[in-house]
Amino acid sequence: MIRMTEKFYHLSKKEIIFLVAVILIYSVVGYWNLGSRVEPQTYYDMEEGTPAAEFELQKQPISIALYPTVNDSSKYVGIQILCSDDGVNWKQAFDTRDDDTDYTAAMIWYHYPLNTNESTRYIKVKKLDTANRLVLSEVAFYDENGNRLAATPLNEGSARLLDEPETVRTTSDRLNSAYFDESYFPASALEMQDGLSVAEMDHPPVGRLIIGLGMDLFGRTPFGFRFMQVLFGIAMLPLLYFFGKALFKSPLWSGIATLLLAFDFLHYTQTRIGTLDAFLVFFILAMYAFLYFFHISTSKPARYVFLLLSGIFTGLAIGTKWSGCYAALGLAVLYFYWFIRDMVKGDKGVRRQRLGESFFCCLAFIVIPVTIYTLSYIPYAGTIPDKGFFEVFFGHQQQMFGYHTGASTHYHHPYSSKWYTWLLALKPVFYYYQKAPETIYLYATGNPMVWGIGLFGTAFALVHGIWKRHSAGIVIGVGYFSQMIPWLFITRDTFLYHYFPMIPFLMLGVAYLFKYMGCTPQAKPWKKAYIGLFMAFTVFSFICAFPFIYGSPMKWDTVLFMRQLFMVFAGVMGGALLLLMGYDVYHLRRKKKERARLDENNGDML
Repeated sequence: MIRMTEKFYHLSKKEIIFLVAVILIYSVVGYWNLGSRVEPQTYYDMEEGTPAAEFELQKQPISIALYPTVNDSSKYVGIQILCSDDGVNWKQAFDTRDDDTDYTAAMIWYHYPLNTNESTRYIKVKKLDTANRLVLSEVAFYDENGNRLAATPLNEGSARLLDEPETVRTTSDRLNSAYFDESYFPASALEMQDGLSVAEMDHPPVGRLIIGLGMDLFGRTPFGFRFMQVLFGIAMLPLLYFFGKALFKSPLWSGIATLLLAFDFLHYTQTRIGTLDAFLVFFILAMYAFLYFFHISTSKPARYVFLLLSGIFTGLAIGTKWSGCYAALGLAVLYFYWFIRDMVKGDKGVRRQRLGESFFCCLAFIVIPVTIYTLSYIPYAGTIPDKGFFEVFFGHQQQMFGYHTGASTHYHHPYSSKWYTWLLALKPVFYYYQKAPETIYLYATGNPMVWGIGLFGTAFALVHGIWKRHSAGIVIGVGYFSQMIPWLFITRDTFLYHYFPMIPFLMLGVAYLFKYMGCTPQAKPWKKAYIGLFMAFTVFSFICAFPFIYGSPMKWDTVLFMRQLFMVFAGVMGGALLLLMGYDVYHLRRKKKERARLDENNGDML
């Protein structure tokens, strides 16, 4: 039987009700209007030597709607459209190189004008001569009144572009199309599923394989390639609760940390977009949680199980993004800290057990992660049949290293930001903008009040944990700073979403601070009032921010006002925290002086 010094896995009825309510409510809000479930599923791959798509029409086409399935080797999509009166003599009707759109990318609906004349009856859609391929899922043609025209495919491939007419959209939005980096990750997941050459592979494959599971379940649609991210975002909540309960030995503080994560702006936005970060954050949180469960367990079998699980999630984290290595370094610091402490202070039996576990640790944190990382390349290697597995594997490591250290990541993206701006979410990442029919802004940001107090809380946890020898505080501090410190020295373009893996530790830092501040009888009533007000501001801020972290109509002036309001909340609550802690310290020192005076008087009497 698995036994632990802290029965964190035992839940009272109130705890069960709390967790079920949080999970259900967040699931509804998380999956609500996530994306379309009806998009093209078939496609035509126009590689070198493959015929272009040709169509015959009975009337002049004025525009074309089309849906690129995946990108070409440039990581974008290059399209050339030709028109003809007789099907023999062709002239250019459209070229993406001449279009004023920033770029054309995969899994987005485009509606392009065509330079045709009244006698145009034939249309040819082809890849650019400089591109290695053009992969399209569906096309549709329209006349000057916006009416859809009947088209006849002139070859087998063209027929695949007219077989799902009910899916055609004349405008793209965040519900029916990819936005921001979604043009890369779901597309490469599809490529690995179908054995197509992968256009973009700047991270290891694990995250893309998980995205592929969502598309297997719900189709190659926005809902399908965002489904797993929301699921992992939901799963973070109970995981953080159990982790927090093990750390704090109290459902109150673990519940506060869980609610803070559920109402975090970045957590909501980043787990609703088809990228890799939701998986990375869950795996990092899991590897720390299971290592701590290992630390507090008194059952030998349980210790080995938790060590194994921590190693598995370490492999999955690194296999999703290399930044998982930063978290793994912190994990190593914790393991060796506990190992050395037990070897120095433990009895003979404890030392013998720790030595045995150290050999298993090599399996859990070296063999298993390397195995997971390597096996995840099997689908990717299958897309390059002319190369051997290990040639593909090692070649990709070189390619990724070159990408992350090369000029391609030093292009000064307008939404990039320095690490110090992350601390108070000073520079958001704009993910989506819609001008008409209603103005919509969707961007990734954070709550500066929660993040600012959280930063103070994690620093407090680390210092207090070392001073008091509390493993909980050390775990929180190491979990945060082991991931944060490497970003101080990275010169490539960085973005606010790189801060996402640290967010759960910020929430734990807030809870740790709340637990240990205001301990004097005089400060306790103020402490309760402060925590209540803090949580109320957190919920209120989430409601106010919801339009621009979800993507619903809101005026830009209102967005700016909300951001200023959140900074005011941060300033007010930060100042109130300092006053409360100062008030607490004042009474602690006063009590200490009274004790000293009493001891002195007792000494005089003797």
